[in-house]
Amino acid sequence: MKKLAQYQNGNYVVTIFNDGTKIRENDLDFFDADFPESMDCKITNQCPMGCPMCHEQSTPTGKHGDIMNAEFIDKLRPGTEMAIGGGAVTSHPDLIPFLQKLKKRGVIPSITVHQKEYANHIDLINKLVSDKLIYGLGISFSSFDDEFWDEVLKNTNVVVHLIAGIHGGDVFKYFAKKNAKILILGYKDFGRGHTLLEKASGVINVQLQWLKNNLKEIMSEYRVISFDNLAIEQLDIKNLLTEEEWQRFYQGDDGTHTMYVDLVNKQFAKTSTSTVRYPLLSNIDDMFKIIKSEEKERNEK
Repeated sequence: MKKLAQYQNGNYVVTIFNDGTKIRENDLDFFDADFPESMDCKITNQCPMGCPMCHEQSTPTGKHGDIMNAEFIDKLRPGTEMAIGGGAVTSHPDLIPFLQKLKKRGVIPSITVHQKEYANHIDLINKLVSDKLIYGLGISFSSFDDEFWDEVLKNTNVVVHLIAGIHGGDVFKYFAKKNAKILILGYKDFGRGHTLLEKASGVINVQLQWLKNNLKEIMSEYRVISFDNLAIEQLDIKNLLTEEEWQRFYQGDDGTHTMYVDLVNKQFAKTSTSTVRYPLLSNIDDMFKIIKSEEKERNEK
């Protein structure tokens, strides 16, 4: 593994490696961050895919964010991870200069694209990888295609994104055989995801329960499997791990080390499904203090 970054954040030290491994270290029994280690950043709401579960409600005529003039970018510390999404990120005309700006600041960016988006913009995305403008590439699964996936998965930093409640056993078996890295996302009852859940709650809930019942076996079939915090809650991941494993792998509650930034609407929040949102500020530290205080108030109630 190659070390990408190492920095002090509050009372602990963070080390990040090029395979995605992150290590937090201190001599205490808690980690208290001064600034976000990572953030989800929405740069556009334009997307032609029309996925029925899209919590961002992206459309073909959605707006792009003014990403080159976001002042807080200039205050990000080297080593900060930024997961860039949309919408279809490749539709943004300033994607490359934005990534170049992040690289100069030492930020570690990744992008998430739809499977069809990748296929339609393969030269652009491969250039982003080869020029080291992105370090992680998430691809949202939409269809079985051996030729596509066999080629894409040659990139060891590709992570296949699957959604609890949407994708079933055939999908999990497919990628286990391909030795893929997968990220399981919780089902977001938000945006178009809420509308879909109202229409197909029976099917979605059955799929969620199936995944929860079979997850231990599924986990044993993958060398790398990860979850967002929503999936951790929906699938009761803690119950599948020993206390030692939980302490080793769990990255913390939303809002303790992470946050969400919407550059289309110039807002920030704890997560992309938060209904409480704030106007974008010029300083990342000030924004993170608000997110942490919101989380502290929630825990005290």
